[in-house]
Amino acid sequence: MISINKSFVLIVLLPIIISCSFNQIRPDITRELMIYEQNLSEIFEGEHYYQNYLYGKYSIIKNYNKNYETAILYLHGRGLNPNEQNLAYPVRTKMSNIFNTYSIQLPVLKKGSTYYEYTKIFYDSDERIKSAIENILNSNKELIIIAHSCGVHMLMSYIRNNTLPSDVKSLVMIGSGAVDKGQRLIDPYPYAKIKVPILDIYGENDFGLVVKKSKDRRKSIEEINGKSKQVEIKLSNHYHNDNSNEIIDQVKKWLSTL
Repeated sequence: MISINKSFVLIVLLPIIISCSFNQIRPDITRELMIYEQNLSEIFEGEHYYQNYLYGKYSIIKNYNKNYETAILYLHGRGLNPNEQNLAYPVRTKMSNIFNTYSIQLPVLKKGSTYYEYTKIFYDSDERIKSAIENILNSNKELIIIAHSCGVHMLMSYIRNNTLPSDVKSLVMIGSGAVDKGQRLIDPYPYAKIKVPILDIYGENDFGLVVKKSKDRRKSIEEINGKSKQVEIKLSNHYHNDNSNEIIDQVKKWLSTL
C-alpha cells in the first residue's frame, strides 16, 4: 500500500490546487444569456442554434449553402457577440455569397473586465473553438478562421493547447495583440505550431500596442508562410467602425491568391 505523507499534501499539492482555482474562473453565463436575448431580434440573415460542448452550450449563427465546400469561422472580440454590427455581422453575411459562415458566442465576463481577467476563461474558449471546428468540418471540406481582438487571443490559446486540423487552410487576425494599457501578453503567440498562411489586419488608429508591434507580427507571419501578408486599414480604429467593406475586400483579395 502506498503511504501519502500529509505534510507533502499540505505543503506541495495544496498551493498547486489553490493556484489552479485562482487561474480559472467561470464565464458570466448570465451576461451571455442577456447578450443572446438582446441580439436575437437582430438576426435577420442566418440560422441561430445552440451547440453542446464540454462546459455546457454556446450560441452559433450559421449561413449555410450545401453547394459550398469551404467555411469561415468568425471569433468576435472581448465582451461582444456573434452578431455585433462592426465586423461580425458584415463578415458572416457579406462573405456568405461564396462561403458557409459560422459566428460563435465566445465566453464573456462582466463589463470592464481586463485582458488579464479574460485569460482565466481561455480554457473555456479553447473548448468552444475546438467544438466549433470539429462540427463545421463535419459538413465542410475546408475552413478559414477569422478572429478579431480578444478572439485572436482565444484562437492562439486554442492553437497553443491543441493541434490545428489540416483542413484549416488559413487564418485572418484583426487587431491582433490588443491588451489593456499597462498590460502585456502573458504568453507569446504559438507561431511555431502554425504552418498555414496568415493575414494580419490592423487599423492606422488602432490600439497603441497593436500598431507598435505590427512590424514584429509581420516578421513572424512571413516566417511561417510566404503567402502571409499584413494590411493596414487607413484612418480605421480597433473596431473598424464603418470600414467593414474594406476589410472584407482585403480578405477576399488575399484568399484569392492562396
